[in-house]
Parts: sequence; C-alpha cells; structure tokens
Amino acid sequence: MDVKIPLKNYLLILDDVQYVRKGSDNLRVYRIGYIIKQIYKEIKNFKSASEIEKETWQHQSYSTWILDKNAMSIQNLYKLCIYWKQTCKKSEKEFQQLWDYLYEQTSYFSCTNGKQVKLPKHLDYKLSYLLGYIFGDGHLADPNRSYDKKTSYNSELRITDGNKETFIFLQQIFQDLFDYTPKIYSEKSRVGKYFYRFVIRSKPIHRFIMDIGGMPVGNKSGKLDVPPLIKNAPLELQRWFISGFSDADGCLRLAQGKYSEVSISQLNPKILISIMEISKFFDIKWNGPYKCDCQRNHGYFIRLSNREMVERFLSTFKPLNPIKVKRAEMLWQRINQLKLEKDPSM
Repeated sequence: MDVKIPLKNYLLILDDVQYVRKGSDNLRVYRIGYIIKQIYKEIKNFKSASEIEKETWQHQSYSTWILDKNAMSIQNLYKLCIYWKQTCKKSEKEFQQLWDYLYEQTSYFSCTNGKQVKLPKHLDYKLSYLLGYIFGDGHLADPNRSYDKKTSYNSELRITDGNKETFIFLQQIFQDLFDYTPKIYSEKSRVGKYFYRFVIRSKPIHRFIMDIGGMPVGNKSGKLDVPPLIKNAPLELQRWFISGFSDADGCLRLAQGKYSEVSISQLNPKILISIMEISKFFDIKWNGPYKCDCQRNHGYFIRLSNREMVERFLSTFKPLNPIKVKRAEMLWQRINQLKLEKDPSM
C-alpha cells in the first residue's frame, strides 16, 4: 500500500479555456499569497506599480491575492508567470521551475463561491481504488449538458448503490483524498427498497476525475477502459484499481450454495479484457468475456470458478467495500472448509 507515484503538473489541464464560459467556471487556487507577493516584488524591480497595473491587473487585485483574501484563477496565475518571465528576463527553465513550484505548493482549489477541496498530487492505492470504484458504479456528467439554464458547466458526479455501509466507507476515502465529505442521499424505489447515492457537484473534483483520472463523461457505454493513468502505473496500483472496480461491479458468491465464484460484469467488454490482461501478471486467468443471456443484464461478464483462481483473486484484489469484505469472508470459509475436508490434518 506504500507505492505511490507523483502526478505531473496538471494546473492548466484543470483550468483549460475550453471549460471557461464565464468567470465562475475558472478554477482558483488558494493559500499561495506569499508566492504571489514574491513574484510581484521581483517584477517591481523592473516596472513601476502604475505600469504593472496598466499591463496586468489593478493594484487592489494584487493586494487581495497576496493577503489570501481572494483566490487567483489558474489561468491568471499562468499569465502572471509569463509576465514575470518576460519582464524579469527569465529563462524557460526558470519559468518552468516557478510553475512547478506553484503546483507543488498548491493544495486547495475551488471556483467562485464554491467549496474548497484538496486535490491529490500522487497516485496511491486509495486514489487507484476510488477511480476503479467510480469507473464501475459512478456517473460523471458531461460538462456541456447542464441540468438547468443557469449552469454553464455540469460538474455532477454520482455514485449509486443499495447499501448505506458502502457510502459510509467511501465518505472516508473522499475525506482523505479531497478533504471533502459527500452527503449520503437515500431514495425509495418503486418496489419499496431503499437505495443510496452521492451527488457531488464540485468542478475541481469533476475535472480531476475526468482529465487526470481519465473517466468518460455522460453515457459510459462503449467508452469504458482502464485509463492510461492506471495502465502506466506500477502493477501494485493497477491491482487496486481492479479491486475498486470489482467492489463496484463484481460479484462474489457461492454458486449452488457451495461453489466459490467471482465474476465482474460490464455493458461493454473492453474494460473486462483489459482487466484480464492485467490479471495475467498475477497468474490469474479469467474465463470469458461471455455475453449475458438474462433479461436484466444485456452486457458481458468474466468469471473465475476454479478454486485456486478464486483464492488467488481474493488474495490479490482484496476488497475494501464492507459488503464485499463480508462476501469474501464467506468464500474464504468455504475454501478453507474444502481444504479441511480434503486433508483433515490441516
């Protein structure tokens, strides 16, 4: 669980101009007033305050940024760095060093009147797992398809499940990664059964999951695959992505009440094939993908029914979702029972 890799500077990716239709769509960075103060001080060695104001922003804006009264948009921060480079005659290397330093020092992001959230700077097991879970049971809204006329950027992230325990568990992961605790919503279905969901509206989290995590927006059908961020990561992190995906879309059961079985379902087989390929590195060989032939499921699934393969899966892709943890314990009990029946001396 200690494996983690740094994420490359993603500031401009998060605040790409294609997402900015009005000022409130800009992502803003917090708690870097001391760096802006130093940049402004260096610029003043070459320009007067009136020249700086004429060529960039009003002095009052600088004051609010330096005192951390207002957050600066990433786009404006980048423009300030370019102005610093040109005015102070800095090299491209010095410019990049400053921009990377700002990235390293920036932890909290928001938009106008939005809640501040922290964004991860490393890919670790928690982020890998959460991405896997969101790829399985999450829905990331298409930012260009708004739910009302006032919203210019749809930042909705939804996760739905039938067990409240799942969301209590996921709340802690969101808190650890984003310093944000989503509210759990409940709703009663037509058949009288409750289901639960997160409805998260945060532009920083939405853009991070979309652009850094590689999650498709809107209808996932035909677009879902293990993202490049995970495919290019160490195997230790790839397996945690699969653990998250399995906790969302996987099934651990005793077939006919006695045979241990693991399966993962998805509407399109593409991501299932990728999971099969990654699993080979752990000597796990799936069967499938098979086309589902039941009325409720029109997708595909892969399956493990060999006891050795099931045991290897449970050891490698350990569940974290408390519901799946209980089911894994059920399979382990059955596996150990069969071992004992075969060799009573164990």
